[in-house]
Amino acid sequence: MNPSPLLPLACALVMGAAIVLASCKPDAKPAEAPKETPAAAAETKAEATPTAADAFLVLPGDYAESTTLADLEARFGKANVRKETTPEPRVVLFPDDPSRRAYVTFYEDEEFEHFAGISVTDAGSRWRGKHGVHIGMTMAKLQALNRKPFLFWVDNEQQHSRAHDGWSPALDDDDGSLGTLDVEEGERLYFDVTLGPTDLAVIKAIPDLPTMEQVSSADPRYRELREVMVVTGIGASSSLDDEWE
Repeated sequence: MNPSPLLPLACALVMGAAIVLASCKPDAKPAEAPKETPAAAAETKAEATPTAADAFLVLPGDYAESTTLADLEARFGKANVRKETTPEPRVVLFPDDPSRRAYVTFYEDEEFEHFAGISVTDAGSRWRGKHGVHIGMTMAKLQALNRKPFLFWVDNEQQHSRAHDGWSPALDDDDGSLGTLDVEEGERLYFDVTLGPTDLAVIKAIPDLPTMEQVSSADPRYRELREVMVVTGIGASSSLDDEWE
């Protein structure tokens, strides 16, 4: 019996299909793209979409003795403004967000009236002082921004210090000009910083450092400390006897 003439054609078709399927099969499973974690996605989104409130994270900015609790709530939202009565009456801005947290005090503290000052102490804070001063900035950079030496008060042997309204001390070789961190036209608060050491060993190795004393950042005893002493807090404050024009 002669084989059907269609049999060779059918066999050829089956073999061809097998070859095509084999050639289409990938050699290895393609690598999957890394999945972004929810936390990373939220962080990226937060960085890409700054809030309107960020425009107010500048000190002294336009804060003044006349700034009220209602003003703070209007700027940052009531949910981000929390009263605290212990250990002392104050208002905390963004209490659950270290990157934007700040502390506000009032002269009539129990009534939360008559704005006294605002301070920021969290490392990595998004708050900035005038001319970009921020937590972690060195004393050397702070003096460079001020364009002249400034005065600061030393609180203890560890050299925790604070600068308030002495950004332009009258020195013998001074030309009488103001530093850039002094009160400027349109500002209604003093600009404040606190300073602290990044390495206590360096502090202890230098003899006769002052305590409970006002010192100039140009003092020779601090020559080796200008990169060790850094800004640990920024703020803005007033006093009841200020007469702002």
